Amino acid sequence: MSAIYTAFFTYVIITSITPGPNNILSLSVATQHGLKRSTKVISGMFCGYIVLMLLCGVFTYHMVSLLPVITPWLTWVGAAYIIWLAWGIATSDIKTTSEDSEGITFLTGFGLQFVNVKIILYGVTSISTFVLPYTQNIYWILTTSLVLAFIALASNLIWAIAGKLLQSQFQKYGKAINMTLAATLLYCAVQLFV
Repeated sequence: MSAIYTAFFTYVIITSITPGPNNILSLSVATQHGLKRSTKVISGMFCGYIVLMLLCGVFTYHMVSLLPVITPWLTWVGAAYIIWLAWGIATSDIKTTSEDSEGITFLTGFGLQFVNVKIILYGVTSISTFVLPYTQNIYWILTTSLVLAFIALASNLIWAIAGKLLQSQFQKYGKAINMTLAATLLYCAVQLFV
């Protein structure tokens, strides 16, 4: 059983720490507005994680057979939202003041979860691969869902701290950083179809 736990945590940590819409947005917001101002969007992401991971657990438990039908639609919606985020980052001002942070809200972070195919597949894959083959107990499914949400939060915080550390460089190289982050998000969107 310990091999399953090792495989589970390896998969979850690698999946959650790699670049994706949430991590790139955390980095971008903290770089432009500082760590304190990024807490709104990260809090929204975390609340969205909790809701979405619980939904993934329940739906995976009840409707695993429907997922292949739903996945292509989620992929297109998710890719469109990721491209929209990339556009927003690429065209954003290089200000580090708090006045231009109104667009990055709790609801932005919360809403991102429901069109973020990476996080949906993260939840469904984790539960269907590492939990359901070993137990059908809803308690373990829901507990795993919450663990997934907390690990994702830790990853966003790591990326936000990296953004804060880059904040002084952002004044000099902000446009290049934004273009790189936007390109990274576009890469994420393209990878959904490869």
